[in-house]
Amino acid sequence: MKSYLLISSLLVAMVTAMTSSAADDTVLFGGKADGTGYGDPTVRIQPGGVVTYSFFYSDPSSNLQGFTITACFDGPLVAVPGSFSIEGTVLEVVGAEYVNAQFDNDDLDGDGREMVIGILIDFLPPFAGQTAPPTFLPQEIGRFEFFAPEEVECFQCYPVEFCDNINGNGNVTLSNRVVIENESIIPVDFHDGQVCVPAYALFIRGDVNNDGIVDIGDPIYLLNYLFVNGPAPPCPDAADGDNDGLVNITDAVYMVFYVFGIGVAPPYPFPDCGLESFPDLDDLDCLVASPACPVCP
Repeated sequence: MKSYLLISSLLVAMVTAMTSSAADDTVLFGGKADGTGYGDPTVRIQPGGVVTYSFFYSDPSSNLQGFTITACFDGPLVAVPGSFSIEGTVLEVVGAEYVNAQFDNDDLDGDGREMVIGILIDFLPPFAGQTAPPTFLPQEIGRFEFFAPEEVECFQCYPVEFCDNINGNGNVTLSNRVVIENESIIPVDFHDGQVCVPAYALFIRGDVNNDGIVDIGDPIYLLNYLFVNGPAPPCPDAADGDNDGLVNITDAVYMVFYVFGIGVAPPYPFPDCGLESFPDLDDLDCLVASPACPVCP
C-alpha cells in the first residue's frame, strides 16, 4: 500500500513539478451524496454502524487530469481500509486509470487520523487524454466507508476536514491539489463535512415538545407549530402521533383524544423509548436527545 501511494505521489510530482499560482475555480466538498451529486455536509451514523462518505469537486471552466485529496478526522471514527471506490462516478465514466487510497487510523503515530487519495485519470498507454469534465454542480469523485465503534460518543459530530501537509501511513508529505493542463493547482475553496452520531435517536411517540412526558402540552405545541408559526417539533417522528408518516392536524386530534381518555394510546414507541424502524422508512427522523431517552440506540 505504501509503495502504491509513493508511486502515485511521484507521478503527480513528475507531471506537476511546481505548484501554479494561476487563477482557478476548483472547489472540493465532503459529505453525503445525492445520487452522484453533493447532498449534505453531514453524514449520520449509528454506534456500531457503517456509513458512506463521499468527496466531490466542482470546476466550471477546466478539465481536470488528477486529484490528490488529503483529509483529517478524529477518533473513534475508523476509515475502513479498502473501501474507497469510484464506481458509478464521473471518474469511472471517463475511465480513471489510477486510483489509490490510504487510511491512517492510528492515533498514536504523532499526526492523528488521516487519509490520502490519489487519482490520475490518464495514467496508462495509449494516453488518450481523458479528463474529468468541467461542472458547475459538484460531482462525486469517490466514496469510502466510516465505521463508528459502539463506544462512540452519542449526540456528537466529528469533523472531516481537508488538511494539507500530511503523509498518511507513508513518508511523502502531500496536500490537496488538482491537476489542470499539467500543472498542480491549489483548489480555491474547501467545504468540509462531518459525521454525526446517531443516525436516528430514541424517542417516545406523542412527546411533541420533547420534554420526556406525553401530556396536553404536546398537542398544544403541535397546533402552535401548524397554525401560528410556532417552533417546529424537535423530533418530527414523535410529533407523528398516529404514525401515518405525516405531521398534521390529525396528530393533534389523536393526542387530545388520548390525553383526555377517549382515544387509544399512540403506536410504538410508546410509552417507552424506541425506534420506529431502522433504518427509518419515512422522512420524519428524530436526531435530538429526549430527556427520557438520553442514550444512543
